[in-house]
Amino acid sequence: MGVRQGMVRILISFAISFLVLSPARALAGQKKNPLDDPARIGDRNLVPDGVDLYGYPRAFEIGRQIAEEIEDLSTPYNDPETRAYVVRLTNRIARHSDVRIPVRVRLLSSREVDAFGLPGGYLFLTTGLILQTRTEAELAGVIAHEVAHIAARDATRKMTEERIWDWASLPVLMFVGPEAFTLEEGLAGPLALTAFSRSAERRADSLGLQYLYETGYDPEGFIDFFERARKLEKGHRGVIAKAFATHPLTRDRVAAAEREIERDLPSRLDCVVTTSDYQRMRNRLEQYVRDEMPLVPARPENPGPPKKARAKHLRQDDLP
Repeated sequence: MGVRQGMVRILISFAISFLVLSPARALAGQKKNPLDDPARIGDRNLVPDGVDLYGYPRAFEIGRQIAEEIEDLSTPYNDPETRAYVVRLTNRIARHSDVRIPVRVRLLSSREVDAFGLPGGYLFLTTGLILQTRTEAELAGVIAHEVAHIAARDATRKMTEERIWDWASLPVLMFVGPEAFTLEEGLAGPLALTAFSRSAERRADSLGLQYLYETGYDPEGFIDFFERARKLEKGHRGVIAKAFATHPLTRDRVAAAEREIERDLPSRLDCVVTTSDYQRMRNRLEQYVRDEMPLVPARPENPGPPKKARAKHLRQDDLP
């Protein structure tokens, strides 16, 4: 990148920051930031005026088109019992969030560990991610994080920044000429909408913890899954989706989440860790993986009588 091109990008980035981010900074400058107050859930504006140029009808249509494309290129996981469970869990979290549109759940059959939200309230989860959770609180934490992205309309906010970049590029051409830079046409692809900025990820961490807590779950479930995903990211990069590599699951993010739990979420004894419904769903999904997604071909010979299965006991709390 030449000097002139670099200067142009700096000028345009400054203009975008002024037009798009100034309201958020003004909000953060208040004595008590509503985004840090779980008591304000459902009664606060996560998208200051001018930050998102896309209304809900247009966002829904964009999300629907992208969701159809993803499902055409992937293998949906259509088990009705598993889907019904995840939809119930997601709706319960959404009722204790700032989201103002229905959340539409889609499950993909994939070993990849991934979850992402699209414009219009579409939420995708892979079977690989669900199987990496160990409790319902962990799964709820992942869903709460993605619901936070939907509530903050991060996908259409990113599209707005792309549009403002294009608009800002036009007058610059008059001063520096078209050779100064190459105008980017659109996004790199559908999932580019889910590669959010570091600040957007931190905000989703914070809001997701609040939603998790207000729904009745132990917020430490978010931390537990985060730590396990960090280990996978370091040791088995082929398992972790590219979305995690875009904004790494750093120790700083975990520490920030721990500080927020300590500062804003009072401890209580009735937090839900897991449920029998979660365990039944997970057992059903494990059986599906054994039957439909074997890691190695089954042995033709008889290996002998099966060993007795050891019973697994998990702590279970009934939802309030």
